[in-house]
Amino acid sequence: MLTLPSPLRLNEAQVTLLELFQHRQMSADELESLKDTLVKHLTHELDQEIDLVMKREKLTPADIAKRTESINENRTEYIKKARQRK
Repeated sequence: MLTLPSPLRLNEAQVTLLELFQHRQMSADELESLKDTLVKHLTHELDQEIDLVMKREKLTPADIAKRTESINENRTEYIKKARQRK
């Protein structure tokens, strides 16, 4: 298993990817294809999470659009409130 000095710490997924590809040279096209695959996978996971939250909170796409519009109308005030919640 790959170990790195502090403060750089890789998570299990990152280590696994490094181990999978440590002896394989990839062309630019292959690398681009791999990136696309990973992005599609992460996008799918994010979409599923959004669907779960929307169902749990009983939100519709119209609700999200309304909230987004409200945030965009006064971003400075929204940012101030968001920072106060931290």
